[in-house]
Amino acid sequence: MTGQTHVAIGIATALTLSMEQPIENKLIIILASTIGALAPDLDHPRGKLNQKLLLINSGLYRTLFYISLGFFLSYVYTVTGEKLLMLLGRMAFLVGISTHRGFTHSILGFLISGSLVKSGATEYGLPSIYTGFIIGYLCHLIADFFTPMGIKLFFPLGTNVTAPITIKTNSKIEKIIFLIISFYSISLLIKCVYI
Repeated sequence: MTGQTHVAIGIATALTLSMEQPIENKLIIILASTIGALAPDLDHPRGKLNQKLLLINSGLYRTLFYISLGFFLSYVYTVTGEKLLMLLGRMAFLVGISTHRGFTHSILGFLISGSLVKSGATEYGLPSIYTGFIIGYLCHLIADFFTPMGIKLFFPLGTNVTAPITIKTNSKIEKIIFLIISFYSISLLIKCVYI
């Protein structure tokens, strides 16, 4: 799926699940869901988040960037003793060595990413960030499960898992799904305004 479709699915799901929340929580959940919906594609140099983070959009540069970031965060952990930095360092290293739809598209990647976000959200008293991130991340994995390439759900095992019915990335069907989900989200936003 394309980045815009992942974001649309994440926002629609977050809006649906947060309808009864106060507006502040709803906004946090939607924003965190958007980031969560894009996070698994950190393993691709042209992923939406990498387009903002990387100076050069190439696989080699992406690998070097995340491995270097992993070593830097690990070093800072040895100086400060802050466990969150150690976990972030390991996560960055795994993202750096991962192929597209590998580690970040697996149960292991989901659990580690979720644990990192939960630690930070708990520390700062913002559980809505964790909720939104998990919603977006899960939506991303489910959407990519329905593509012909599938996902390496059981990484480090190299087997791709895919749904019996698939949707080609950037196809007419995906574009129709994007439009339907966008209209659904707009209708939910209108409902929020008038309730």
